[in-house]
Amino acid sequence: MNDIALEEKQNIVKKLFSGGFRLVDVFWAGFVLISAIISLIVSKLTTVESLIIGDCLKSVYFILISIAVWKSASTYQGKKIWSVLAKICSILTIFGSIFALGSWAMYVSSN
Repeated sequence: MNDIALEEKQNIVKKLFSGGFRLVDVFWAGFVLISAIISLIVSKLTTVESLIIGDCLKSVYFILISIAVWKSASTYQGKKIWSVLAKICSILTIFGSIFALGSWAMYVSSN
């Protein structure tokens, strides 16, 4: 990969986690659509080992996209209610993801 392509990808990630993208795009594309696709893929996994790995990766994605949604909501200039609701969804998703990771950790340690 050349340096320009790598720098562009780093700029996109930096822009995502600094609230540089519109809230509507981050929420509906990253939070809802991509999360639904990832959840659908993980739900099709059949072995316990693949389910653990898939669910852990899904949880990490959920945490990261929730941070991006929070940052975009913080820079949102529209109606305050959308910013507040997006942040509430982010908090609930982060807690749910941490709970899922903890549940798998307890499952693995008990077996």
